[in-house]
Amino acid sequence: MAKEKQYRFKSDEGMNATLLIGVLLIAVLLVGGGLLYIITQKKGAEPVVPVLPNLTNQTQPNLTNQTPVVPCDAACAYRNAVASRNPAFCANLSAQFVQPCYEALSNVSLEACKAVADAAKKQSCVTASAMANISICDLAGNRSACRHAVDPCADASDKVLCNALAKSDPSLCRSDTWCLFNYSAAKTNSSACSLIQNPVVSAACVSAIKRQDKCSDFPLQSQKDYCYQLYAMYTDDYLVCTQIYPDSSYGLDCLSRFAAKMHNYSICKQDALSLNTLWACYTNYSLLSGDLSGCYQIDKLATTSLFHCAFEYAKKFGDPTACELITETLTMRSTCYQGTMIYSNSNLKWQNCAGITNFEWKNKCYTESAKLYNDPSLCDYATEEFARQSCRSSYAANKTG
Repeated sequence: MAKEKQYRFKSDEGMNATLLIGVLLIAVLLVGGGLLYIITQKKGAEPVVPVLPNLTNQTQPNLTNQTPVVPCDAACAYRNAVASRNPAFCANLSAQFVQPCYEALSNVSLEACKAVADAAKKQSCVTASAMANISICDLAGNRSACRHAVDPCADASDKVLCNALAKSDPSLCRSDTWCLFNYSAAKTNSSACSLIQNPVVSAACVSAIKRQDKCSDFPLQSQKDYCYQLYAMYTDDYLVCTQIYPDSSYGLDCLSRFAAKMHNYSICKQDALSLNTLWACYTNYSLLSGDLSGCYQIDKLATTSLFHCAFEYAKKFGDPTACELITETLTMRSTCYQGTMIYSNSNLKWQNCAGITNFEWKNKCYTESAKLYNDPSLCDYATEEFARQSCRSSYAANKTG
C-alpha cells in the first residue's frame, strides 16, 4: 500500500517549478516575436535619400554671346498692324506708315478704305467693296464709274433693255415691243422680233432690221399701212411713209410726226395727198412742234382748216395771237378770241396779250388773265386808264361773285 501512494502523486514543489518554466518560455516567445515584427517593419520603410546634382561638372551658359532683346521699331509695328487686319492700329503708327497701313488693309476693311488718301486707290477699294452692296459707291470719288463697274445697268435709262442686252437674253424684255425692237437693232439680229405677239408689229420689226419689206405680205390695206408706219418709225426714215396708202390716217400721222421731229413742215408736201390731208398735216405739225408757221401754210380760203389750226394752237399754247391768222371772216376771229380767252383759257399766258391787234380783245385778254392768275396788277398792262379801271372792276366782281 505504501508503494502505490508513491507513484500516484508528485510533490507540490515539483509542480510549481514546472509551471514557472512554462510561463517563462511563453514570455520569451512573445517578446521575441514582437522584436522580430518590429525589425521587419523598419526594413520595409527605409527613407529615400535625394540625389543632388553634380554642380561641379555642369557647363555654365555663355552670357557674353547672347543676342539682346530689341524693342519693336516703327517698321515692326507696321507689320504687326497689317497682320492684325485691324485698321484701328494704323492710326497709332509713325506718320510714314499710316497711309501704307490703310492701303494694305483697304481691300479687307471698308473702314481702312475710307481712310485711304490716294483718290485712285480709294476708288479701287470702294468699287471692290461695292460689289457686295452697290450703295457703297456713294463713297467713291467717281460714283457713276463705281456703279457701272458693279452693275452696268445701274443707271441706264432703260434698265430692262440694258439687262437684256448685257445678258444677251431678249426674253428679259418680256412683252415690251420697243424693247424687243431695240434689242434686235442693237444685236443686228431680227430673231428677237419673233417674240413680238402682234404679227404686224413683228413684221415691221423684221423689215426694219433686215431692211426688207415684209409689210406688203399682209392681205389687208390697214395692216400694210400700220406696218409701214412702224417700219418708218423704227428706221427713222420718213420716206417709208410714202408707201402708205394716200390720205389714210396712218400716212397723215406718219408724215406729221416726221415733219415735227425734223422741224420741217415741207415734209407734208407729198404729191399723193389731197388738200384736206395736206392742211391737216400742217395743223399737226404746228400743234406737235409749237411752230405756228405750219398754220400759215394753210390757204386762207380753206377757212375751216385755218380756223381749226389757229384755234387749237391758241388753246394749247395759251397764245390768242394765233387768232390773228383768221382774216377772211371777223366773226370767226372773234369766236377764236372768245374761246381761247374765256371758255378754254386754262393755258392763257398774259405775256401774249400784247400781240393782239384788236383793242377790245387785248384789254379783255388782260382782264381774263388777272382773274385766271388771281393777280389784279395785270390790269395795269391795259393800254387806257378806263380799260384798267374796267379790268379791276371785273376782277373785283369775279372775286365777290
